[in-house]
Amino acid sequence: MTTTVRPPRRTRAALAALLGGTLLAPLNSSMVAVALTPIQRDLGEPLATTTWVVTVFYLTACVCQPVLGRVSDRVGPRRLFAAGMALAALASAASAAATSLPLLVLCRCAQAVGVSAAFPCAMVVIRRDGDASRLSAVATVNTTAGAVGPVLGGLLTSWAGWQAVFWVNLPVMLGALVLAWRAIGPDERRPERGGLARAVDPVGVVLFAATVVGLLVLMLALPAVSVPGAVAVVVAGTGFLWWERRAAEPFVDVRALAAAGGPVPVLGAFVLFNLAYYGAFYGLPPWLQTALGFDAAQAGLLIMPIAATSVVATVLGGPVMRRFGARPALLAGGGLLLAGVALITTFGAATPAWAVVLDGVVLGVPYGLCNLGLQRLMYERAPAGMTGVVGGLFQSARYVGAILAVGLVGAFSPADPSEPADPRGLAVAMTAVAAVVIIILARDLRRPERYDQ
Repeated sequence: MTTTVRPPRRTRAALAALLGGTLLAPLNSSMVAVALTPIQRDLGEPLATTTWVVTVFYLTACVCQPVLGRVSDRVGPRRLFAAGMALAALASAASAAATSLPLLVLCRCAQAVGVSAAFPCAMVVIRRDGDASRLSAVATVNTTAGAVGPVLGGLLTSWAGWQAVFWVNLPVMLGALVLAWRAIGPDERRPERGGLARAVDPVGVVLFAATVVGLLVLMLALPAVSVPGAVAVVVAGTGFLWWERRAAEPFVDVRALAAAGGPVPVLGAFVLFNLAYYGAFYGLPPWLQTALGFDAAQAGLLIMPIAATSVVATVLGGPVMRRFGARPALLAGGGLLLAGVALITTFGAATPAWAVVLDGVVLGVPYGLCNLGLQRLMYERAPAGMTGVVGGLFQSARYVGAILAVGLVGAFSPADPSEPADPRGLAVAMTAVAAVVIIILARDLRRPERYDQ
């Protein structure tokens, strides 16, 4: 692999553009959540319907991240990154001006398409430039944006109304666009006429979208189960794998991904890791409010150590891995995840607040270590020419795990809304998931590490 040498100022500008773009997806998936009640009130829609403002963003990003990663692999990241930022900026401005819920949902869908270009493009640029040290910065920005999103969204909504959570995006998006166009460098090639459509593999994309969206909709509907829906998901998933193994230019080269030392174990572990982590993150607040009597603000403060510690652990994760190696760091992160969710099985009406805070600290550390470690493994194991699509799949794995967690939280919630929530059943399930994460990591990391430098 050849390394592109750039002047330090241009390198810093390119990194700033990449970081500005990659923070937008986690920021906009979390910041808008706290604005749902004002949106519902202003647009005159039920809250259950208004939640589609958040749900459609997750579903769209889940599908578009790997698709746009494929485009970035084929045509280069510069034009795609700039186009994504331009679309996201237009969609954010339109969201702020929306006067109906269907229009706002449509704008959020377009916004998700635009910001979905950022992470896979960043992975392609980092791979092209041969500077893996930037991975820590990307992971830190992603984690921090997700953690501060609810706080920032709450402040903006209180000060300037819910429209402000969309206007605040514009300086970041337009600044990232300008910096990327000036600093990332020209793309290596342009697609032949009609070649991009063939390379993207429309049939594979449709089957992938049907599988992912169908699975997530099923999980969001739990504890209700749709047998026809489950059958449709299995059929779509089977069809996707069958098609991708035979397509001349597959959207996802499943043979390359499944090769020895490939990213499949990394992606699987990341889905399950996020399932366990977000199971605790989303499962504890209802219990704190309905069983222990804390109000929403107090419950949020008690959960905040999870997010805060995850940011600190991500920042320190790079030096820790350089000092001790990635294998010990990942296994330690898996062990702390197991300990954190297992501790929740002991929670009850007499659990003191300090125990919840302490458990949050324990849960935050593995998010930082495993998020960074698995991202680096994904980067190292992405087959040649597939860095963008694998980077997109990595982000999709994050969303899938989080939405699966939401579904399981709903499945373990009491049937009678007047009954207090009990997190222990969910915690048992999450403990089993965390144990599987450790098994996957232990088996997969037996091979010599290739990035402990």
